[in-house]
Amino acid sequence: MSDGTEEFDELPGFEVVVPPEVEPDLVDVLPRGYLSPSQISMFLKCAYQWKLVYVDNKPRKTSARMYQGVFVHSGVEAVLRERLASGKLPPLEMATDTFSSAFDESKGLIDDWEGSEEGFVKDTGIKCAKAYYDEAAKDATPIAVEKTTVTVIRSEDGKIKLPILGRIDSIQVQSHTEQEYQDIRESVVSNIETPAAAKITKPKRINDLKVVTNKWPEGKLANDLQFTIYAGSEHIPDVQVDQIVKGRAAVPRVRYERLTGVVTPQMVKHAENVALDVAKSIAMGNFPRTDPSNWNCSEKWCGMWEHCRGKTLATKL
Repeated sequence: MSDGTEEFDELPGFEVVVPPEVEPDLVDVLPRGYLSPSQISMFLKCAYQWKLVYVDNKPRKTSARMYQGVFVHSGVEAVLRERLASGKLPPLEMATDTFSSAFDESKGLIDDWEGSEEGFVKDTGIKCAKAYYDEAAKDATPIAVEKTTVTVIRSEDGKIKLPILGRIDSIQVQSHTEQEYQDIRESVVSNIETPAAAKITKPKRINDLKVVTNKWPEGKLANDLQFTIYAGSEHIPDVQVDQIVKGRAAVPRVRYERLTGVVTPQMVKHAENVALDVAKSIAMGNFPRTDPSNWNCSEKWCGMWEHCRGKTLATKL
């Protein structure tokens, strides 16, 4: 299912080099040398799907929904980078044109248009980029955009060291005034090569953009593995999901919704234990298939369907 939770390492052709400072332990066991929140979530939904993707390197069917979300991210990223670099909010066209260019250049990678016309998918994506710009961009206070975060989770006995990599859409400072933000921004930009030199005393917040069909309930954010791991890695408890909600209407009425939360140390510890359990299962080669009654175990939602249940059915027929 593509609900806006895909991360960089799920996209075809994307590869990350594990930083040399990450201690070799599970690095040698994991196919990519690390786990990410999206890998962990996939494993928990269906460990066999994870194996097909990351061990067997089976081609994954890509959907219009997946890439539409990725292209909207590109438009928002362009706006946030300009806001950080210059302190100014760029024109709307920066978001919509960036989306359109990315869409036109990469639409050939889409395998499944899910019954929608190409023009409809593109127009809806433009509406999504515009919704973020109109409702959220003016309040954005980024101090980091598309930041790669690295952490090493250790078991209690210290025998297991698990590298976790992820990419945070933006880290924003909770400033009270525009001038306050500009002062902080200038400090960050002037120390861009040595960010530690930029002393920021104001609270920070992790922001992540999701292009979704339905608005997230508060409980989803409170239990979201991605936000929890990022909060623990960056030592930033405040999190915010910027939602572009498309709805299910034939003519989408796209809107922006903001949802905030606070990640506690207990939540971080539990997420780390979940990640370690997943890593242990991978190390043991334990990849059970999911319950076939699960909603995600279907041709519509699983990109590995043709290599699993679809293949079995085709053989019998």
